[in-house]
Amino acid sequence: MQEREKVFLARTANNVYLGVGSYGNDDTRGGKCYRISASGIAKDLIVQSVNLGGDVADNNFDIQTGDGGYGLFDGCVIDGTKLPQFGGTGAQWGERYGGWSQLSGCDLLPPYPLCGFAADSMRDLCKWSFA
Repeated sequence: MQEREKVFLARTANNVYLGVGSYGNDDTRGGKCYRISASGIAKDLIVQSVNLGGDVADNNFDIQTGDGGYGLFDGCVIDGTKLPQFGGTGAQWGERYGGWSQLSGCDLLPPYPLCGFAADSMRDLCKWSFA
């Protein structure tokens, strides 16, 4: 993601963070991108709504981060679905909402999905979220 942010900066002269997440529970928002300003964050965020969540209040954006957690509708691990994205159990992901609160928890995450294809290791993404 950091590499994509550098490319975006070079192309547009906009220094932003990029991310993905859920934007409320309105299915007309799927796939769309939004620019968000938030207090306490030095740069704007450009985020894409990649799913919707029944537990995400309307007009709220739930940003997905690489520091664990799996939310209400768990598709990540075996104890949440018959076709998990990752091996292991929910215990490896920290708190259901919010993930790991300490860097050391990152090493417990499964590094890659079961399909074996991912550009970034979940462990590395988790550690980056603490930087």
